[in-house]
Amino acid sequence: MLRFTVKATPQLRAAIFLAGDLVVWTTALVAAFLIRFDGIIPPRYLEDIPLLLLLFIPIKLVWHWAFRAYQIVWRSVGLSELMQIFKAAAFSSLTIAATVALLRHLEELRSFPRSVLAIDFVLSFCGVCLIRVGRRIVQMYSEGFRGRRHGEHDHRLLVVGAGAAGVRIVQAMVDSPRNGYHPVGFIDDDPSKRGTYIYGLRVHGDRSTIPDVVARHAVDEVLIAIPSAPSSDIRDIVAWVRRAGVQRMRILPSVHELLSGKASLKDIRQVQIDDLLGRPSVSIATDEIAERLAGSRVLVTGAAGSIGSELVRQIARLAPCEIVALDINESGLFELEEEIRRHFSGTSLRTLVADVRDAAKMEWVLNAVMPRVVYHAAAYKHVPMMERDVDEAVKTNILGTLVLAERAVRHGVEAFVLISTDKAVRPSSVMGASKRVAELIVHMLSHRGRTRFLSVRFGNVLGSRGSLIPIIQEQIRDGGPVTLTHPEMTRYFMSPAEAVLLVLQASLSQRQYGLIILDMGEPVRIADLAAEVIRLSGLEPDSDIPIVYTGIRPGEKLTEELSTPAESVVRSEHPGILEVIGEREPDEVMLRLSLQQLEHLVDQRDEAGIRAILRHLTSEDAGMAALPPERDVWRKSASAEHTTLP
Repeated sequence: MLRFTVKATPQLRAAIFLAGDLVVWTTALVAAFLIRFDGIIPPRYLEDIPLLLLLFIPIKLVWHWAFRAYQIVWRSVGLSELMQIFKAAAFSSLTIAATVALLRHLEELRSFPRSVLAIDFVLSFCGVCLIRVGRRIVQMYSEGFRGRRHGEHDHRLLVVGAGAAGVRIVQAMVDSPRNGYHPVGFIDDDPSKRGTYIYGLRVHGDRSTIPDVVARHAVDEVLIAIPSAPSSDIRDIVAWVRRAGVQRMRILPSVHELLSGKASLKDIRQVQIDDLLGRPSVSIATDEIAERLAGSRVLVTGAAGSIGSELVRQIARLAPCEIVALDINESGLFELEEEIRRHFSGTSLRTLVADVRDAAKMEWVLNAVMPRVVYHAAAYKHVPMMERDVDEAVKTNILGTLVLAERAVRHGVEAFVLISTDKAVRPSSVMGASKRVAELIVHMLSHRGRTRFLSVRFGNVLGSRGSLIPIIQEQIRDGGPVTLTHPEMTRYFMSPAEAVLLVLQASLSQRQYGLIILDMGEPVRIADLAAEVIRLSGLEPDSDIPIVYTGIRPGEKLTEELSTPAESVVRSEHPGILEVIGEREPDEVMLRLSLQQLEHLVDQRDEAGIRAILRHLTSEDAGMAALPPERDVWRKSASAEHTTLP
């Protein structure tokens, strides 16, 4: 079996091309005379060939060098490279023709047949092209694509999508035959592509032909290579693949995940649940955000968490002066630091192990760092746990926000972005109520200095630690059952990357205070989500993995909202961002009295009193109580040492 094993350096490759071109040009001129004179070159022309080569070859060499014919890489030869060679050959022939015309007075050129130039142009162009694509042709037909022996463990792959990404993936497989894949064809919905061949592979038809193609070609894996496809199309393709009985499915990430827009074998990954959720791709004003952060320090709290760490990753792409990542979780910070060092080596990252509840430490941090923007993602988020540890929810989500936000104002931070949640809307849990009070705090402080404050609400983040999807996946690995609370429970979902991109876009707002809601699309039934996760694991819900309902837990809602009926929501200039206008102004005196009372009750570990104040602070949101009425012991807990609020 013929195999190319020598790795050509640019210099060696250029030398090979040059040597091949010299042979081609010499052969082309001789062949042109043979064709012109029917196989017998007259002696007078035969004697002139060496002189003609001395004239023609330097001209051809100059033009081919000018059109970068010697900087071409074998594996990347395509139409654009062949067009460059065509231009070089054309300009060479035109220059030679002009030179012959100017030197007609020379005896050797006086009767030079012009038809030889035309034949020489065609033969030279074809020969030079063959030199450039020869290696790929040899690969394709020796050990390469159509005739190679496939390993017994190679996956017979059907590629869905015969566009640029799909073709690039197949090209990569041609260039790397030992990659473990054996493509057998394409599927594409474009009728004009049906029956055509790409790299020797047939485009069989649209997605409805998947079951038939799978059966005829013994396909055991399907690759969805359509980065721009909406999730509705992905879901439909996945349904056809499942109908064909194929369990192994892979996908190319969406365009905004690929960043470069070019697909390669390393980008292939398994189909994930967020591919099926119906979320459109997010685009942001990257240049504008980068300009805003250029030369600035950015502080991210809760940087070891799902949203905080994604904020650090996305901001690192924008090349700020420095990112300061703060969290109480030193292990998470260590992992984040190692990741940023590997993937963003040019980014200046400083990690700080600190608690946002520590007023003295936050004073030192703001004074030492002097950030331009603060992204405050530090918070406790698990609803059932915060129902048990009420005081911790208050200390971090409320008092920690107050500590950090007040010092942001004091040190002249330009912008403070609070990461909030849909659970802050008419809250029914301690966690939701604590985040709503945090929104009130930053609204109150927006009048205290030049710092612009922004609260950003969004729903559940897919794949975050301790969230629904990882729990379901763990239960599936354990053989089930998958436990859900209610068959009709719905939630809004976003991927971490999508949420953070929209947060960064929203932070461009110039309003002194803004309450921003990320457009979450349509809510998703948790039961449907669990079923999809089970199917993506190659199993069937109920038959392979049972789903058991345990009942709604304390503090949980059946459905979540993104705004109250009293809040007026309008679309911003960005399609993924909504703005709340006309939000009620918090009474600063009453809010500060309540915060003092909360701090005192936290010190006393008075759970009933804490719940009562939270209910009082959030009860004006469309008249809803933050906690069940029977827990309202506000008046009961108020005594001589507790100031009763109106």
